[in-house]
Amino acid sequence: MNIRQRIGQRIRQMREASGQPQAQVAGALGITRQTLSRMEKGEVSIDSEALFRLAARFDRPVSYFYDEWDAGGVRLALRADHPRLLESGLRNHLLDKLSAIVDLEAAAGLGMQHGLPPTEPLVKAGERELAIVQDVAQEERGRLGLGSVAAFPDPVAVLESLDIRVIPFELAPGENGEVLSGFSAYSESLGAGIFINTHADLSAEHQIFSLIHEYAHLIFHRQAYQESSVSYRTRGRATSPVEKIANTFAGYMLVPPSGLRRFVGSLGIVTLTDIFEIKRIYRVSFAAALIRLQQDGFISRKVAGGFWGVWNRRGWKTEEPQPLGEGLCFYRRTLRLARRAFERGEVTQDFLADVLDLSRKELAVHLRQWEEDAQADAIQ
Repeated sequence: MNIRQRIGQRIRQMREASGQPQAQVAGALGITRQTLSRMEKGEVSIDSEALFRLAARFDRPVSYFYDEWDAGGVRLALRADHPRLLESGLRNHLLDKLSAIVDLEAAAGLGMQHGLPPTEPLVKAGERELAIVQDVAQEERGRLGLGSVAAFPDPVAVLESLDIRVIPFELAPGENGEVLSGFSAYSESLGAGIFINTHADLSAEHQIFSLIHEYAHLIFHRQAYQESSVSYRTRGRATSPVEKIANTFAGYMLVPPSGLRRFVGSLGIVTLTDIFEIKRIYRVSFAAALIRLQQDGFISRKVAGGFWGVWNRRGWKTEEPQPLGEGLCFYRRTLRLARRAFERGEVTQDFLADVLDLSRKELAVHLRQWEEDAQADAIQ
């Protein structure tokens, strides 16, 4: 069954379940009953705006019409440290955003694809498994052209070059300080997406680590993705195995052993200043830098305990010390796709404003720039 047939089947199922005749639904969409009938049979495609109207009419996320559903809902990955913080309204909005970007890709002439490596299913986090995770991290650095020493320059751009959609959202911490750092989504029909919480309480270092952490889940756990209802322990001795795997991968991807060895090898004694320099070079949190130093044996457990004491006393658990001055840059890939789709005449301005989270006035600025660039290109 192709995607057009899948969407048509979902429309028919939802319409019949609601007891609405074809003529009534077709009228609400501004099309003929015959056209809706052909859509339901998968003979013609439905445009994005009509699909959004259908989703609103039947109170479902747009992704409902794409992906497999069961009694519990859409079968996408919602692996999150505190999934209960993700209320249904925000959840559906973000899944709709992912679906809209998929629509945009199709309008821009980009086929369904992703640059994920072959999956390495791991659910345990023993020494053998974590050694595999470290090896995969180094292989990924090589595959992505990062080498064995360099810092990760722009993780959003790197992952988007693999056609992995990176989507920001803002969600405040819970009443007890619980944080939903991010989550990832994967399905055969929609591909891969990573959602990152950009709330002001979360530092750029935190966001970067969360991004690579979720990338790890896409590598190691995407075969098991389904609707999440489990809270994963992300810190301490009771940390869930899948989270240990993702944390280990992120740490080794962001702070490679060879780079750490080159920096620390001649120091003799690691000082607080050295940790801040590692943090600055590799754009990670103080905690991530400290963990990596201990993992690779550059500091003992006793020395690490002293640094953790400083970390606790100075409140660095909740407020990152010497934070990065610049945040992550989102939507560059989406903007490129938007321009291509607009120039092809495949999307409306309303759709672009929605998918880019822009007002019509803000979108007009981009449209003028695209027109000016097109004119300049024509002259050349």
